[in-house]
Amino acid sequence: MSFKSPDSNPLVKPDPHHPGSAVSRAFLIEAVLNFASFPLITHPRFVLSLLLLHPHHINPSTVLFARLFGGLVVGVLTPLLLAGIPNTRNAIESRRITYLSLGLGECLLVPLLIREALKGGKDTAALSVRAAIGGIMCLAPPLAWRLYVLLARPDLLGKYKEIKEE
Repeated sequence: MSFKSPDSNPLVKPDPHHPGSAVSRAFLIEAVLNFASFPLITHPRFVLSLLLLHPHHINPSTVLFARLFGGLVVGVLTPLLLAGIPNTRNAIESRRITYLSLGLGECLLVPLLIREALKGGKDTAALSVRAAIGGIMCLAPPLAWRLYVLLARPDLLGKYKEIKEE
């Protein structure tokens, strides 16, 4: 049995009819937009004061969880997206699992935010209605795009052909 390194993959040529350009650009845009989460790491109290219905409830635990959330977005999701941008074999192959992973997360977060918005800012609500709807508006369009690409147009993820070495 021989083991193979991803570095030893044969060279590939992107399919000119399905280069994955749309998804590659979407990855870049989303990766750049994810950096908007950086203030959750650097200035969590300020960001939380804008989002929470009762800013006086901010405590060390909420600050920690805001920083953890920001760290996941900036430190995990952003590199995952950046890795799928080039038209290399590994990048093209990673796009589907990246969209599945991000889409599953959004499928969980959107209903939570809808539930929060339906509380109407009452005593049991943590977020203002405006913040909950803002979160939904940030997550629903990318989720719709991911579903469209994964279910209706998987060719947009890109295809490639191995270049045979002679």
